[in-house]
Amino acid sequence: MALAHLSTMSTPRPDTEKQDVARDNGDYHLVERIGQGDKRAFEQLFSSYGERIFRYAYRLINDAGKAEEVANDVMLEVWKNAAKFEGRSKVSTWLLGITRHTALNAVRRKQLDTVDVDDAPEIADPKVNEAAQAHDAATLKTTLRGALGNLSAEHRDVIELTYFHGCTYQEIAEIVQCPENTVKTRMFHAKKLLQGYLREAGMDPSSVEMAS
Repeated sequence: MALAHLSTMSTPRPDTEKQDVARDNGDYHLVERIGQGDKRAFEQLFSSYGERIFRYAYRLINDAGKAEEVANDVMLEVWKNAAKFEGRSKVSTWLLGITRHTALNAVRRKQLDTVDVDDAPEIADPKVNEAAQAHDAATLKTTLRGALGNLSAEHRDVIELTYFHGCTYQEIAEIVQCPENTVKTRMFHAKKLLQGYLREAGMDPSSVEMAS
């Protein structure tokens, strides 16, 4: 993924919209089945989202063991509360919201440090070929290694959810429980800070395009 992709993550491309809808419908059906006590559906949802949940938790807290506990706690909450899910948001948004709440509670209890994005375990993106992925991963590490560590937790959160999870501003607002305009403001300032970092590093600051 190129850094310029930061400005386009919240606007799905037309050729992916049908796939997204199909996936969302499938996820919702799984949650319905889980609400009815279907263990196989629970295993399928965990297979689809377990690693993603762990990755997000690990980016929020500096402890792999605790991140695993968070992932397990999240899925336990899903098992217990699936029947209450009303489908007002995407299943992925619901799961990330639970993950964030659970992880931040772990931080408050244990006073854990936040982790630098460069230390998080890598997950292959099946939508890009290996050569592009290797190039993008190198670019990401080079440009963001120190930058994200200098951002506030709020600014890092919007970058994380937009760039790594493809969430829209509306979805981020649901996850972090703040107005959508606040998310946009945080993203604006986060990109400004990243542009400043690139400029200081002698790189092209336009690599981080401003969202419309």
